[in-house]
Formats: sequence, C-alpha cells, structure tokens
Amino acid sequence: SSHNLHLLLNFQYLVIEITSTIMDSYRAKSAASAKSILESGVSTLDALTSALEAFPYKGSNAVSEAEAAFVTAIGEGDVTKANEVVDAAYKVTRDALCTGAENTRVLERFVGLHIPQMEDGNNFGVTVQMMFSKLLKEEREKMEKALSETSKYYSSRADAIDKFSHLPKTSVSETKSTSKSSASGGKDGDENKESSSTSTEEKTSTSDGGKVNLYRVKALAALDAQTYIDLVSALQSMVDGYVMILDNLQKNWDKLENPRGKGYGGYGSGGSSMVY
Repeated sequence: SSHNLHLLLNFQYLVIEITSTIMDSYRAKSAASAKSILESGVSTLDALTSALEAFPYKGSNAVSEAEAAFVTAIGEGDVTKANEVVDAAYKVTRDALCTGAENTRVLERFVGLHIPQMEDGNNFGVTVQMMFSKLLKEEREKMEKALSETSKYYSSRADAIDKFSHLPKTSVSETKSTSKSSASGGKDGDENKESSSTSTEEKTSTSDGGKVNLYRVKALAALDAQTYIDLVSALQSMVDGYVMILDNLQKNWDKLENPRGKGYGGYGSGGSSMVY
C-alpha cells in the first residue's frame, strides 16, 4: 500500500541520515588527527634529525670506520656481547619507522574520507587528493619494508656467533635406570619392589685451542656495520619522505579537506573512493 511505501521511504531516509551523521563524525575526527600530525611535524622532524646527527659514523668512510671499530671491540672482548652502537640505532630507527607508518595511515584515512561523490567537472581538488594518496602509499610501504628487513638482524647475529668455534660447547646427557624385584612367601606376604636412579653427565669442549678466529670476528663486525648503515639509511629515507608528506599536507590542506570548496556538501552517505 501507499502507506507502507511511505513508511519504507521514511525509514530509508532515516538510515541514510544516521549513516551520514556517523561518517561526518569520522571525517571530523580524521581531520583533527591529520591536523595534529601536521602541527607536531616540526618537533617530530627535529627529534629525528637530532637522532641522525648523534650517530657516530657518518660520511663516505662510515662503513669502514664502523667495521674497524667493531672488529676491535669484538676481538678484545666477549663476542656474544651486544653491539651497543647498533642496538641504539636499531631502537631509534624502528621506533621512527613504526611511528611514521602509523601517521601515514592516519593521513591516508583522512584523505580517503574526504573524497567527494563522483561528479562531472570540478575535479582538480580530487586530483590533488589522488596524487597525495599515491605519495602516502609509496612512503608507507617503504617504511614497512624497512621495518620488516631490519627485524632480521638479531637472528643473523645469533647465527654468526654460533659459528665461533672457540666458544665453549656444552652437552648434557641423562641416563635413567629402573630395577624391579619381587619376593613371595615372606612373613609379610608377597612383596614387590621397584627402584629407579638418574645420572646426568655434562661435557664442555672448545675448538681452535680456545682462540678467537679473526675471520669470524671480521664477519660479525661486517654484519654489525652493514646493519648500522642500513638502519641509518632507513631513518634518513624515512625523514626525507616524511618531510615531503608534511610539506604537501601543509601546502594543499584546503584542497585535501575540501576538494570542491568549503561550501560543498556532496559526500553522500559516507562518500565514495571512486572518481571519474
């Protein structure tokens, strides 16, 4: 009936209105988060730049200087001891990459929620959004790839240390024995007895007369030096990409937030991620 049809249409309009209100709230929150990232951008970059400047080995001789220092440190001490220089770079760089990737995703969400409905014409602002989204995706993927690759460092270092033959190798063997006996007809009747014993033997051995193999030292130092350079490079790349992101965000904020002008209200019930 026409009455039921009228009720159905009213219900559909209500759902659209509620959905639109919810998406407007998400849009506003995403814009506030993006604005916060932009406003804290200078302090974030200052902190990352300071971290880069604090790294001890720089310039064209950074690899050879780091390697030589690491060879000396490893050869004179315990080869299983952590490399403090690499550990510090590892923490700073990976924390920065994680933060950068997370902030970039926030910006991707901001842009995605501000893409307007498909319409003919007046799409210059939308083009700006698409170009910025492409930059965000590329830079985020670089950060995430660097995070994945640098995570393998400690596994590789453990393998390298295992190959040092001068380190004591300990093996433990355990022997268990059980004996059973039974007797019948005694004053206490039939009797069954069972006893068990365990013995443990531990052996420690070394090779190469306990001397450190110089080439194993160089191999470990080379691994540490390469990881150090990779971490510094990843952080520098992240800073460069983050600068471009913030620069584009600042220059094009109005177009990113309101691609068709502030008076435009054509986001529909949640907008669309498709543009013609």
